[in-house]
Amino acid sequence: MNRKTTLLIFNIQKYSLHDGDGIRTAVFLKGCPLRCAWCCNPESQSGEKELIYRKTRCIGMDACGLCKQAAPTGAIRRGEDGKASLCMEFCKNELRLADVCPARALEIEGREITIDEVLQTVAQDEIFYRGKGGLTLSGGEPLFQKASIALLKEAKEDHINTAIETCGFVSTERLLEAAAYLDEIFFDLKSAEEEKHIRYTGVSNGPIIANLNALKKAYPHKRIRVRTPVIPGFNDTKEALSAIEAVLSEIGIYDWQKLPYHAYGVGKYEMLGRVYPLDQMRAQENF
Repeated sequence: MNRKTTLLIFNIQKYSLHDGDGIRTAVFLKGCPLRCAWCCNPESQSGEKELIYRKTRCIGMDACGLCKQAAPTGAIRRGEDGKASLCMEFCKNELRLADVCPARALEIEGREITIDEVLQTVAQDEIFYRGKGGLTLSGGEPLFQKASIALLKEAKEDHINTAIETCGFVSTERLLEAAAYLDEIFFDLKSAEEEKHIRYTGVSNGPIIANLNALKKAYPHKRIRVRTPVIPGFNDTKEALSAIEAVLSEIGIYDWQKLPYHAYGVGKYEMLGRVYPLDQMRAQENF
């Protein structure tokens, strides 16, 4: 891999203040092995480009209708409000539909960018870093794409401060390799209860806890901050949080940040033609 190696991203956010020390440039990579019920970036989950639909931009089927003409039969119809109504199951891989929409209501989520282009973008704000800011990789799960390690390595070659936000569900080898090029690591631990973790995220917490332990042993002096999103009905009880604290204490990590729940991702699920999973789970459990 070299500076011409590409990554698949869905956003680059400049002047980020909550993703590491100082002013950061946060690069959001696509692809994640988890399916958290409260995920605020559902567009990051797929490791492929995908179609999204911003209904508010649609100018209406009577005025346009080009998407219906280009889509597979029955994939798009006229909704009761006169705007396009998509069956995303049939449309999600029809990326060409973004080219026929004049209002950009249909767009492709995900774009390829080279490591060199990322570093050039980061360098544009170098004057604001003043020794503290730098590059933060986020997602999705940044280490889902192996090229992220090459990006971190090249960033260190350019003397750029580096940080990562990881869910921890990656191979231990890849995590430890990446850590060699990181100044700061934000590591998610969502629950100490395996059954609940599987039910709400789709994966076991066993490999995550094991990776956190391996990371601490391999890099005992590396700055590792554990983050826990506090989700109502999932891990918001005193007992659930105490269990997480006990795991961290055993590993020897005491930099722990509890993040408040928010539902900012709900609208993104609608753009992807999906139901917000947390609401669906709550409805099922209450029933």
